[in-house]
Amino acid sequence: MAGVNDGFRVPHPDGRTMALVVPDFYVCRRNPTELDESYRKAHRGWYPIDMITLVGEVTSTNHETDTGPKFRTYAAAGIPVYVLIDRHTKTAHCYTDPVLPGDDPTEAYYQTDEKVNLGDPLPLPAPYPTLDTAPFRGD
Repeated sequence: MAGVNDGFRVPHPDGRTMALVVPDFYVCRRNPTELDESYRKAHRGWYPIDMITLVGEVTSTNHETDTGPKFRTYAAAGIPVYVLIDRHTKTAHCYTDPVLPGDDPTEAYYQTDEKVNLGDPLPLPAPYPTLDTAPFRGD
C-alpha cells in the first residue's frame, strides 16, 4: 500500500488522537484489512499508524515540523524506521530504535541515527535496500 494522500492517525494511550500525519513516503507491514478500513471510516479517513514499518520525510519549508514534532510522534508511535532527508543541513538520516521514556510523547526519540551527507548512500536496516540520496541534493 502506498499513496500520496494516505494519512495515519496516532492515538494517545487513552484513545484520543495525538496526531494526524501524512508522510512523504512510507512502507506498510501489510495491506489494509477489513478492520483497517473500518478504522479508517470511524476515524474520518485516517488509517491506524501501526500499519507503518518505515516512514520518510523530506524537509522543505516544514523543516522544523519534520525534525521536531513528526520525529517525536513517529518515535512515540513506535515506528521502527524513520528516514529523514534534511535538505536544510544537507544530510540524510536513518533513525531506528524508537524510545518512549515515560508517558509523555513529547519526550520520545530514536536511539540510533545513521547519518550521511546528501549524495552519499544511506544504509537502511534489513530488509530495505540502501537509499540513494543523490537525487535529493538539488544541485
